[in-house]
Amino acid sequence: MKRNVLFVLLPAFFLAGVQAQQTIRLQNPSFEWDEPQYDKAPSGWIDLGMEGETPPDIQPGAWGLRMKAKHGTKYVGLVVRDNYTWEGIGQVLEGLMMQDSVYTFSLHLAYWSLLTSRSRITGKSTFFSAPTVLRIWGVNTLLNKRELLAESEVVDHLEWLHYTFTLQPQKSDCDRIELVAYYAPGKELTNGTLLMDNCSDIQLKQ
Repeated sequence: MKRNVLFVLLPAFFLAGVQAQQTIRLQNPSFEWDEPQYDKAPSGWIDLGMEGETPPDIQPGAWGLRMKAKHGTKYVGLVVRDNYTWEGIGQVLEGLMMQDSVYTFSLHLAYWSLLTSRSRITGKSTFFSAPTVLRIWGVNTLLNKRELLAESEVVDHLEWLHYTFTLQPQKSDCDRIELVAYYAPGKELTNGTLLMDNCSDIQLKQ
């Protein structure tokens, strides 16, 4: 009789362990844990910049950027560059985005046309004034699988706008999310800026 009880209970326990989590909360979702500074990923986030390039900035104040935050007092500035490099941040999740499950995620995005920095091609100071898009990637770090879950419309507005995305991993479960700036269509190999603030929880869609 004991063997029969174990045979029934173990599958039920296993299935309970793999149910999709209703809410996945991010660490430091509004980037408030640090003081504004150059070249530093916010606490709780990973710098996804390319080798030889600087990390993102915790704004405002760096490179002449004076825009106010949408939520709290800080936000993150990402750039794309004319040498085919770009910036991004990521975070290991406190739960899994399950394969084939559908989630919603939102944040505020904006653009700033007056940010100045050095062109990687000419070496001269230039405006990072090109519009960009946000790409959202899901990563399974154990299997080393990465897939594009969503891409924003072109961000070319000087005010904060709220963007909501539907995320549905199809290759594997994802234990990391990545928020990466990328070139707007037709603006490849230009210098551009993307501002992010006020990330939401990752919520399982009912």
